[in-house]
Amino acid sequence: MTKPNPKIDKLLADLRQQFGENKIMRASEIPVGPPISTGSLALDFATGYGGFPSNRVVEIYGRPGTGKTTLALTTMLNALAMHPDKGALFMDVEHKLTKEWMAMIVGEDVMENRILYVRPTSIENATNIYRQAVESGSVCCAILDSIGGAPTVKRNEDAEVGHYGGNAMGVGAFARTAGTLADVYDCLTIGINQVRANMGMGYSDETPGGHQWKHTCVLRVELVRGKEQETIKLPGEEKPVPIGNTVFAKVRKNQVGAPGRTAHWWFFHEWTEEHGFGIDQLDEINRLAIKTQVVKKSGGWYYHPALPADAKGERKVQGIAGFQKLVREDESLRQTIVSEVMASLKDFAGEVAPISDPDAPVETELTGIEKLYLEGGGTIDGLHD
Repeated sequence: MTKPNPKIDKLLADLRQQFGENKIMRASEIPVGPPISTGSLALDFATGYGGFPSNRVVEIYGRPGTGKTTLALTTMLNALAMHPDKGALFMDVEHKLTKEWMAMIVGEDVMENRILYVRPTSIENATNIYRQAVESGSVCCAILDSIGGAPTVKRNEDAEVGHYGGNAMGVGAFARTAGTLADVYDCLTIGINQVRANMGMGYSDETPGGHQWKHTCVLRVELVRGKEQETIKLPGEEKPVPIGNTVFAKVRKNQVGAPGRTAHWWFFHEWTEEHGFGIDQLDEINRLAIKTQVVKKSGGWYYHPALPADAKGERKVQGIAGFQKLVREDESLRQTIVSEVMASLKDFAGEVAPISDPDAPVETELTGIEKLYLEGGGTIDGLHD
């Protein structure tokens, strides 16, 4: 261990007096924001951090219908739970989010009292709103939806800017602002983005916004729709209607862990009592608790020390529906199982969140990933037993 250095101590005191306590610190005191859960245990593990850092900028991108906004809102809800004295900011640049959709994810009470919803007219307008809101110290999470859909009041002749819709300069300014303020004011900032469609050639891996935006993000997560679907027979419909599907998430860039890990979950765009709406978190808890053997399963019985004891003193519950009902209604039980699962996932990393080339297209790997997860009955990793 090195000895204290009086010269460094004096320099630190002088710099702090001149520039402020929070701006000058020892390297050992670099602030690390706590992780905020994304709502998916597998994705939380895949980041290598336990979720998204509370004081950094991250990007969620992918094709339409992959649940990007839902994942961002679920993360925002978890950030609000961690900061009960703060609110959140949702900047809907595309003017597309509906009140009903947001309510299904975060609830009407949270919408009324905790979230500010704004419709910026340009990326420059969004930057000014973001700056004022974050500098107030009143918000713990901000979402910009979306990077590619943000119009600009300025046009730039740069080739890159012209190629990606002309907003890279404005997005770059937002990125520089967010990169600093997210850290200073402990505000998780999430940018939602799309992959570009090429005429007659499907989708490319390119995303709009320019290099500055990509450089600022400490995490970039791509979402891809899986092949598995859940259907339901609705009144008045002749054929079963799709209500949910698997989603694969690949961590493309990662400055808080190893890049290249892939996670998956079920995403439901229609509410049902069994699955809820959005990420089926109960299904994932059940699946990963059994995978990690945090919860033991024998026949139709589920065993865990935190389950209520029966007449014989055995702590067990019958059936997946009974287990999920207890987990849904007992927050203490839920947190106990989730904590034990997260602590155990490292021993099952190759199965739960396999790692591969972070630059490889997800589509080229999807078949292989799904094969890795396939278990009896053709369902991914035993989902929906």
